[in-house]
Amino acid sequence: MPFPSDSSGEERTETATPFRREEFRKRGNVAVSREVISIALLLMIGGSLYFAISGFFKGFQFLANQYFQFSSIHDYGKGQVVDIAIELFKSWGWMVGPVLMVAVIAGIVACTAQVGFYVTWEPLSPDWNRINPVNGFQRLFSSQAAVDVLKTLIKLVVCTAIVWWIIQSQLNGAPSYFGKSIPELLSAMLGAMGKAFFAIVGALSVFAILDYGYQRFRHERQMKMTRTEAKEEFKLREGDPLVRSRIKSIQRRIASRRMMESVPKADVVVTNPTHLAVALKYDSDTMHAPKVTAKGAGVVAEKIRAIAQFHHVPLVENKPLARTLFRELDVGDFIPKELYKAVAEVLAYVYRLRGVGYRQAANHG
Repeated sequence: MPFPSDSSGEERTETATPFRREEFRKRGNVAVSREVISIALLLMIGGSLYFAISGFFKGFQFLANQYFQFSSIHDYGKGQVVDIAIELFKSWGWMVGPVLMVAVIAGIVACTAQVGFYVTWEPLSPDWNRINPVNGFQRLFSSQAAVDVLKTLIKLVVCTAIVWWIIQSQLNGAPSYFGKSIPELLSAMLGAMGKAFFAIVGALSVFAILDYGYQRFRHERQMKMTRTEAKEEFKLREGDPLVRSRIKSIQRRIASRRMMESVPKADVVVTNPTHLAVALKYDSDTMHAPKVTAKGAGVVAEKIRAIAQFHHVPLVENKPLARTLFRELDVGDFIPKELYKAVAEVLAYVYRLRGVGYRQAANHG
């Protein structure tokens, strides 16, 4: 979903919402430091070469002995040359393939460590703004381009200084190399290269950590929203506040009407006596405990009492019990064990009243 553009010049002061963060993530806009990926690649490839250097030398020696020592070149036909080329590429693939695989895995792990595992094809979708010359010109002279140039210059200066330091140290010890064999010279050269490699990786690792922090800061700043954008997103996701208020009002009225319809079926209404009213219902065949079927305060309590009186539902005044029921329970809740005794006394009183009423009606008949 494209985000609304802020053409009003309003300042972005609102922290990005989870919805906006997810939309940025879906578009592939995440805080990724390429410097961290580069360091991971250098470490993994360098480590692979370090442990496999002897194997590389043996492989190259085998290739040289196998394919580059021709006793009589005119004895090789076109088909044999093609076969030799195929075998050469296979041998090269077996040597270089594992290193490339390690590099791919290192890149995936470095990305996953920064933003988690998430696959999106959105960055690959066509976007004409990327090839728009005007936008390209603006990106070329943007603040981000200046930062990228500055980072490149810093890396170049650091790497050049390290290489120069290594060369100087080797030149100072150059006289000691005279009279040494080729393997010894090769070993010294590899040692110097290894020293330069680890020095460069160490310096760039510090740079990568700083760059990752900068990318996080820059990403958070990009995701910030204006107050207008925050309100528009809230309306988009939650709906217009006026509409939601209207819907909630209707829902409350429906719930209130259903609650009032349950009052005539209640066994008793416990009152405060005027401020609170709680209707209770108990059916020993279907309920494990009495249940609150309606409750209210103020005007709602008056309406509950009026309906109860009209339908001859007993009203029992019990201030502590009414306050506890109203405060602790909602409509539809069953009475907890700690209130069994108090509610049982009220129901027993009501049942006694009903028994007396039934006997009087029978005697009158």
